[in-house]
Amino acid sequence: MNERDQNIGRRKFLKLCGCSLALLPVALIATDRAVAQGKAKKEAVQYQDTPKNGQKCADCQLFTPPDGCQVVEGKISPEGWCSLFVVKQS
Repeated sequence: MNERDQNIGRRKFLKLCGCSLALLPVALIATDRAVAQGKAKKEAVQYQDTPKNGQKCADCQLFTPPDGCQVVEGKISPEGWCSLFVVKQS
């Protein structure tokens, strides 16, 4: 292989890398949406921003600090509550 062929190979490689990097944010957004679609809506689980009967999201096994939940979509208050509450295991 001569030097000219190697340069063309490098150019193609760099173009492919550039295109791949440009598509990365699109792939990440699509992944986030797919994950969110698998979660329950707040209304469906009777979510509220206040505790209920001494139970609150911060004490739930499913709560993901600082403001997330493994099974309920959107931002979740640590002081909130929903019908899927599971006592956090020590």
